[in-house]
Amino acid sequence: MVNADLVVVNLTHLDAARRTDVVAHKLSLMTFNRLVLYAACVVLIPTAACRETPPARNSDSATSRIITPPLTGATSGTGWDSTAGPAIIVAASRTPTDAVIVLPGLTDSTLAATARFELDGLGNVPVDLFNSRGVVGTAVLQVSSQSNDPTGCVKWPTGTLAGTVPSGWKIALEKGRAIGIPLDSMEGLTGPDSTRFVADVLRAAASLTNGSDPVFRGIPFFVRKGYRLMTPGSSVIIGDAVRKINEEANPREEHLFLLAERSGSDTAYRVGFHTRSAGPEESLETSEILSAFRLKQSGRTTMVITFDYEDGGKIGLLERVAPDTWQVVWKSAYTDC
Repeated sequence: MVNADLVVVNLTHLDAARRTDVVAHKLSLMTFNRLVLYAACVVLIPTAACRETPPARNSDSATSRIITPPLTGATSGTGWDSTAGPAIIVAASRTPTDAVIVLPGLTDSTLAATARFELDGLGNVPVDLFNSRGVVGTAVLQVSSQSNDPTGCVKWPTGTLAGTVPSGWKIALEKGRAIGIPLDSMEGLTGPDSTRFVADVLRAAASLTNGSDPVFRGIPFFVRKGYRLMTPGSSVIIGDAVRKINEEANPREEHLFLLAERSGSDTAYRVGFHTRSAGPEESLETSEILSAFRLKQSGRTTMVITFDYEDGGKIGLLERVAPDTWQVVWKSAYTDC
């Protein structure tokens, strides 16, 4: 430790002896300053603190921060299964390369209020293409941010698919998100298989007695369209059962869309999901299955289902949430025109 009295005495002596020598006086002051600095470092502060250290680098600095491209509707409180990716792409009705981009985080009100879609987060994203046969191809989604329809129609933004795009694809997900599950179409079944399938759908329809319009009572259903799906340990049938009242002045229809499941030990199918709609043909709500797949991350078997109304419609995800139990976990916003 430096003796402060000694330092003061030395300073006084040097000052008195060399008061007229300016250069020497300056040198003595520099010596004194070094002594005081040394004493402060020894007595008050650890030696390491007296060294100059570079400022700590902020790991969250602007140069190291990952910037996510903007995407409208990316955050979701709508029930969308995020393991399916940031969006679902639906085939447009014009050419195979035309696509409609459904943003799952938007609701009826937020879609209608959206003036501009920020879509940079979907630019050049590889996608898998699905239909009722499973995965039918791959492509790259090309899209740019765009404004909503100026005519007042509520529509989804659009994009195009690059690559070898097959005709007949129905929906697309970001590549690698899901494994396609083929559906056996009723039209492809022959002989006893076809007869058995229709009988199973009609028995399942007959088990649903609640909610039917009394005017249709006693009128038999026919199966308009259907699919069969085999899962590990069970068989699933999907059918659109229809019955009609053919009155010229007031024709009416009832549509019963159902999904029923039978485990390996069961003899009959149990209905796990259904929708029913009755009325004039042009005002009916109808549904159709576009594709089926198993999400890789969650492992859930999922189907993409449409809900079509007179002037527009929605799409949804129908998931198997438990044995014999299927649930619509998400519906898109409504679009029209």
